[in-house]
Amino acid sequence: MFDWNDLRFFLELQRSGRLLTAAKRLNTTHSTVARHIESIEKHLGTPLFVQHAQGYELTPAGHSLLKHAEAMENLALLAQEDITQSFNPLGKIRLGVTEGIGIAFITPRIGQLFDRYPGLEVELVAVPRFVSILNREAEISVHLERPSADLLITRKLTDYRLALYASRDYLARSPALETCDDLARHQWIGYVDDLLFSQELLFLNSFCRAPSVAFRSTSVVAQQEAARIGLGIAVLPIYMAGNDPGLVRVLPGETIQRSYWISTRRELHKSVRLRVVWDFLLELCASEQAVLLAP
Repeated sequence: MFDWNDLRFFLELQRSGRLLTAAKRLNTTHSTVARHIESIEKHLGTPLFVQHAQGYELTPAGHSLLKHAEAMENLALLAQEDITQSFNPLGKIRLGVTEGIGIAFITPRIGQLFDRYPGLEVELVAVPRFVSILNREAEISVHLERPSADLLITRKLTDYRLALYASRDYLARSPALETCDDLARHQWIGYVDDLLFSQELLFLNSFCRAPSVAFRSTSVVAQQEAARIGLGIAVLPIYMAGNDPGLVRVLPGETIQRSYWISTRRELHKSVRLRVVWDFLLELCASEQAVLLAP
């Protein structure tokens, strides 16, 4: 029978798809990862992965092993939760969020959470992409689209609105901007289309049929800064740009509405340390609707 410890390496290679990435996440070397995979394959008598230019993919035998390996990982996680909560109900929780809401909305208000739970430790992963719950990148994740995986518990966190913003300097030197028809004569700031992590971010055409985009970035924070220095008009969440003294909201009647979804793995949902963060985020968004959905 193979060593149960080998399954950690099997799961990490399946999730990352590359030996070097798996090794980095496990704080070891790629040769060590390969050795553990070879050990399982030797004991089972069948290959678990095939290697392609894009990385490692599971064989049919690998897919069969995956469901058992994930079940064992979940049981180990539940055991850890039961034991740690018996003497320390709080501790560390990792929250994965997209950049905008993580940096501009949650972080300035998260002090309220620590006031309530002094023993809590939060790791905020705020990046311009989805943070995967299934790949153990975080224990709670906030998405722009509703995840559909059966292993997850998901609910809507909040709706929010986006509006048009530009700097006073840009508006002073640019054509008049009084109606939507005028938008075609202006410079825009937007996302890099072929690197979008969500179709929910395709919203420039909601305002202008053929926008002339002068600056693109995968980061909404960079887009806000680009608007602030006068590169053009940006579509920004009102909770980010509404109180920015370097920006002016243009055509105030023009907005679009999007949603955030919050999710976690089913086996973690009853964890005390997770629920205090989960409930805090839901309460925070409910109490801040005037900021998130400003007219």
